[in-house]
Amino acid sequence: MDKRDILVIVDDMEVNRAILREVFQSEYRILEAENGEQALMFIEHYRSRIVAVLLDLIMPMKDGYQVMEQMEKKKFLPEIPVVVITSEDSYDCEVRVFDMGASDIIRKPFEPYVVKRRVENVVDLHRHRQHLEELVEEQAVSLRESNEVMIDALSSVIEYRSLESGQHILRIRMFTKILLEDVARSYQEYGLDERRIEIISRAASMHDVGKIAIPDSVLNKPGRLTPEEFEVMKTHSLKGCDILAGLDRMNDKEYLQYAYNICRYHHERWDGNGYPDGLRGDRIPICAQVVGLADAYDALTTERVYKEVYSQEKAYNMILNGECGAFSPKLLECFKNVRDSFAELARDYADGRSPKSDLLVRGGMKRNARETGAGTLEQGQMKYFSLLRYLESTVIELDISTGVYHVIYLSDNNFQLLRSGGLFEKALYNFTKEMVHPSDRKKVLYSFGEYLYEFFNGGMTKQSWKFRVYDQMIEEYRWNTATLLRTDVENPHHRKVIIIWHPEELLQEERRLPRHFGEGAEAMRDLFAGMQKCVYDKWCTIEYVNESFLKLLDYTRDEIRERFHDHFIEMICPADRDRVKRQMREQRNEGNTIEVEYRLESKNGQIIWVLDKCRVVTEQDGREHLYCLLIDITKTRMAQEELRMSLERHEIIMDQSNDIIFEWDIEGDSIVYSSNWEKKFGYAPIRESVSIRIPTVSHLHPADQPEFLNLMREIADGLPYKEAEVRIAKADGSYSWFRIRATAQFNGRGRTVKSVGVIIDINDEKKKTEELIDKAGRDSLTNLLNKAVSKKKIKDCLAKGGYRGKAAMLIIDLDNFKGMNDRFGHMFGDAVLKEFAGILDSLFRREDIVSRIGGDEFLVFMPRCASLVAVMEKAERILQMFKEIFLENLGEDCFSCSIGVSVCPDNGNDYDTLFLSADKALYMAKGQGKNRCLFYDPDAMGHGPEKLLAAKTRIDSEASLPYDLSGVIREIFGKLYAIHDFEEAVESILAFAGKYFQVSRAYIFEDSEDGSACSNTYEWCNTGIEAEKDSLQDIVYAQMGNSYKENFKEQNIFYCPDVTVLPDTQREILERQGIRSTLQCAIMDGGRFRGFVGFDDCVKKRLWIREQVEALTFVAQILSIFLLKERANEREKGAVDNLHRILDNQNAWIYVVDTDTYEFLYVNEKTCGTVSDAEAGKICYRSLMGRSEPCSDCPIRHTNLQKDCSREMYNPMLKLWVIMNTSMIRWGKKEACLVSCRDITCYKEPRKQENQA
Repeated sequence: MDKRDILVIVDDMEVNRAILREVFQSEYRILEAENGEQALMFIEHYRSRIVAVLLDLIMPMKDGYQVMEQMEKKKFLPEIPVVVITSEDSYDCEVRVFDMGASDIIRKPFEPYVVKRRVENVVDLHRHRQHLEELVEEQAVSLRESNEVMIDALSSVIEYRSLESGQHILRIRMFTKILLEDVARSYQEYGLDERRIEIISRAASMHDVGKIAIPDSVLNKPGRLTPEEFEVMKTHSLKGCDILAGLDRMNDKEYLQYAYNICRYHHERWDGNGYPDGLRGDRIPICAQVVGLADAYDALTTERVYKEVYSQEKAYNMILNGECGAFSPKLLECFKNVRDSFAELARDYADGRSPKSDLLVRGGMKRNARETGAGTLEQGQMKYFSLLRYLESTVIELDISTGVYHVIYLSDNNFQLLRSGGLFEKALYNFTKEMVHPSDRKKVLYSFGEYLYEFFNGGMTKQSWKFRVYDQMIEEYRWNTATLLRTDVENPHHRKVIIIWHPEELLQEERRLPRHFGEGAEAMRDLFAGMQKCVYDKWCTIEYVNESFLKLLDYTRDEIRERFHDHFIEMICPADRDRVKRQMREQRNEGNTIEVEYRLESKNGQIIWVLDKCRVVTEQDGREHLYCLLIDITKTRMAQEELRMSLERHEIIMDQSNDIIFEWDIEGDSIVYSSNWEKKFGYAPIRESVSIRIPTVSHLHPADQPEFLNLMREIADGLPYKEAEVRIAKADGSYSWFRIRATAQFNGRGRTVKSVGVIIDINDEKKKTEELIDKAGRDSLTNLLNKAVSKKKIKDCLAKGGYRGKAAMLIIDLDNFKGMNDRFGHMFGDAVLKEFAGILDSLFRREDIVSRIGGDEFLVFMPRCASLVAVMEKAERILQMFKEIFLENLGEDCFSCSIGVSVCPDNGNDYDTLFLSADKALYMAKGQGKNRCLFYDPDAMGHGPEKLLAAKTRIDSEASLPYDLSGVIREIFGKLYAIHDFEEAVESILAFAGKYFQVSRAYIFEDSEDGSACSNTYEWCNTGIEAEKDSLQDIVYAQMGNSYKENFKEQNIFYCPDVTVLPDTQREILERQGIRSTLQCAIMDGGRFRGFVGFDDCVKKRLWIREQVEALTFVAQILSIFLLKERANEREKGAVDNLHRILDNQNAWIYVVDTDTYEFLYVNEKTCGTVSDAEAGKICYRSLMGRSEPCSDCPIRHTNLQKDCSREMYNPMLKLWVIMNTSMIRWGKKEACLVSCRDITCYKEPRKQENQA
């Protein structure tokens, strides 16, 4: 079933549409129509997606009754439910509406909630009904298939008895389907569609069911039957009908009816010589005609006990020539067209072959080339035009009953004026006046005017006259025979004729150029780019060309003969040949004058565009020839091509643009749009009669039509430029905003004749603007409307009469709110305000106006109240739900609110009066002890301008919730210093905090190095709460909307008592963990966000009070400090380990020495391996040099002064010369000396030997 998500609201009153739009816009896409014409346009365009239509009855253009009539006529009502919303309450109206197919009726004025529920019920019932209909259809298909299996089995038994192959039934079904498909394409009068063809094809299996009652001696007799036996065999038709009549309990009555007609009449013949009833012509059902032909063909092409197999060709000709009885001429034409398909099927399904599937299951055989080339009707038309070409006559069809005429074939331009004028009388007059000899004109007008009625009334079928018509070629009058032929003579009510104008043959001497051309005739011929004469064959074989033709292409006559074999088609550029051939065929079907454009290539390769004007002439040899004049149009075509390229560039630019260009022809009342309209909107635009159709049946939003019509009117009146912003419905049923910019174009008299402009999509821009406007009009904390916006909305509602009956204004004040802030902190107070705003938003309807008008004051305006009792019930619900906030979070209802109510029109009709009255009622409620709702009573509250004072705000000490912060501090530090394992200490602190503050989960998230992601590194869960740590690793902040860190605001705290108010991405992540409320504190390192410590409540929405926030924030900050320190130590330790690994891998003696004590602080692996006594804590000069004190020139001493030093030294213990490089470095928390020694003995020994030498 298609997705239906569009609700159409049809009402000429904007206020009614607005109310219904508010009710349903959260569930459906809304289309609005203000008249019946526009509604029908929407219904037709979006019918597959419309869920229901809400229809008013009294409207302009077309009323609701006419809309339902059209919906019934177009079969829309069964698939689209209609709910009528009307102020009419008469019984007759109700009966009429239901009789026309409405699903429900709702009276005005209506309650929006009631409308919503009743519409939902109608939609649900309709969907259920459609589902049931689909189930019934599926069961019907299943039952039909079961019936067909039974019938096929019965048919197989019959064929088995008659010794015929079971393939016979399958072939008959396939032949029937193929032939029916061609009949359906060619002759729509039979009303054949895909469903009927399928049923008839399957019913064809029953054509010989009656043979089961024929004796075997007759049924299976070898050889021909005697006359008596043949009479017995003929009874199988009626016996089969008796059998089918006994199957009347089958559910598929249509199938049985076709089967009955096929069984009874498939041996009837077109001329009445068939049996059993001797029917003739179209009295024989078409299903029986087709099966009869298919049965005859199969009988001829298969072996039977009484005959041998005939070839396909012989069988084909026997049927066409009536040797198997007469068939309908129409059917025979279709049979010719499917000849190849029949032959292919007969081969593939011949006796003894068993293909895997039959044609009916496969959905049809592939069409052969002949079938796809032209159908039966097309072939009939081709024969018709071939005959017209042969006659060389001008032919006109005329229906004098309707005045419709059609010039079917124009033999030459002498009769061109018969195509002038919208009426036949006008065209005949123009032709007679200009082309008929003056002496014959009166007779022509009479013969084809008044005489036509005498012709029909006298029952005549043919009448001919001779008239002289001017021949423009020879510039003389030429005799023509004009003939009237009546069509459809068997139907006296049809008054249609064919008029034929046939020119008499010219004598040879008359076939010349006009006489006054004289000697200049050849000179005139040279004015053309070329002249030629060709045989009208597939090559256009050249017989003659003039000198101009040869000069044009720079060929000699011999070169044309040798290179192109005198085939003019080969001289045309290959890309143009098929098009030229096709155009010549098409124009030849309309007359003997042909005009085509194509390209020729000259001998030097130059491309030449020519206009070829040809006349087809039948010469004395009986062949058709083309007499052609070629005109060089190369320059024209180049200019056209340049223009085309320019237009194409413009089109490409427009296609790549999201904007739509339009041109409005004001005088013609039409608009031309750029091609991207349909790509943008998904439907065709209104192009004609725009000033009439756009206001009534366009996709414009009804509220924006005045703006658009004003633009059209001002531009038409001469305004040079104007803009308008309107909403237009798109293909998916949604409205989008567009800006229309129109510029006027003026004629020489200064009158506006056209306007060009652009339609720009500004939907995103408009949405952002609306969002900003909406955001500016809302309270930043509660997201309710602010006081200014709510005041304007209420004033507009009161001014427009947007309320019906009574309206109510409620002012709500939270009692002792200042004390609440002082006791529990501003975060808790803000949370209460947000929670209370959510309560108000959920309690009231979409049409009600809910706002925050002060610190702890709220206002609600209810435009339509069912009763004052309902208002009081709402107020009492507010009082109760506000208390529940504190019962849930603090365990007692220590706070309350008070409400004052004024009623319109009882207490006033304007905003200020209603507000003042409600305000007085509020202060009276607070003065009477708070925690109550009072309606304004002018008698009790209206005396004096002074306001009643509210009771003092105080909070009882019993409301304190003790949290021992000092005890929490002692516990945390005790764990940090008592537990040496840091990981264990952190987990112990989280567990302590979680249990102490009764949260569901306590945890730590740490950021990655680049800060793009975070991971849950520590977690504690309360009893019954599932751990989430393993699933919360490497969470990318970008996947949370890139704004998660922005939640940490005041004191780097993320305070969220209700996660449902968060953006969707963040809300879904938290809700997946079962979180309802959360308090998180950021881990900051030098101003950089490094993660957060969090506490969740998965049981309830918690309003975190100040003591809780302060204590949990302290816990988080302590954990943050120690965590950052631990991570810094880990990073430092990691850096040292990395340095050790680097130094250990060096091919040098490297060690680090304390410059004060000369103790080894580090020794690399090579040094340890070379000097066994070298290890951390030992003295370097003792271990390496075997000395009791440092050397006098020890590099370490100099490094302490110079920072860096390099010296060559001899080590007596190792007997090696080394070069020592020393540098001062920071090692741990102290300064030290890094020493690197490399062996240079190999360089010292040669030098020593040199010195000794």
